[in-house]
Amino acid sequence: MAHHAPRPIMKLLFLCVAPALLLLGCSQAPEAPASPQTLEAGHQVYTANCAACHQADGVGVANMQPALVDNAVVAGDPEMLIRVVLQGPAAVLPEDRPHYTNMMPPFSRLTDQQISDLLSYLRHDFGHQASPVGVEQVQTVRAQFGS
Repeated sequence: MAHHAPRPIMKLLFLCVAPALLLLGCSQAPEAPASPQTLEAGHQVYTANCAACHQADGVGVANMQPALVDNAVVAGDPEMLIRVVLQGPAAVLPEDRPHYTNMMPPFSRLTDQQISDLLSYLRHDFGHQASPVGVEQVQTVRAQFGS
């Protein structure tokens, strides 16, 4: 006859251990902040590709280009922000969003590294130091949406 653990102990183990294992599987280590090199590279990409419309300080131009400072898209979901850069806002953002006279084109010509650096810079400087965007995130989104 095989020896079995008493059912109350098994129930207690299930109730205590299972949630702990779930938490361990779902938790992630806090992301490291973007390096000074990443922020500088992102600033260079921004200056070359974005500042003419969004302005050097990210405040945009009323009714022409949106401000990036305190912008919910910049500080929000990184995947959405990557898609905005790759596909342009008209293809990604809801139709009922504010519209501006100058339409941002897709910037899919930028490399994954350039987009990663750019968005890490934007999220750091204009997005209340939101988490950086990794090259792997850009690669995944680009592959997923074919941009």
